[in-house]
Amino acid sequence: MNLHIDPRMYTDQTNNLTNTSSSQQGHQLEKTCEEFEAVMVQMMFKAMRGAQPEGGLVEKDNASEIYQDLFDGEVAREMAHNQSMGIGSKLYEQLSKE
Repeated sequence: MNLHIDPRMYTDQTNNLTNTSSSQQGHQLEKTCEEFEAVMVQMMFKAMRGAQPEGGLVEKDNASEIYQDLFDGEVAREMAHNQSMGIGSKLYEQLSKE
């Protein structure tokens, strides 16, 4: 099963950047950069899980793969917000210079 991350679910925050003050724009940009980091971490988790050999004690079915992807997404979001790897902050620094 191949689940894809839909980037549209993370772009709602950037649509309102044109009609807000600069402090609100900075806050929204920071949140968007954190969400981007979460997507990157989730993709990293998916790649690491893909490197594991097939098989084991329990067979994988669609439900377990969907649950695993949802769990990875939540862990990635929590990591990006609480234990940042620095991707979002560096992206924010680059984008806020303009």
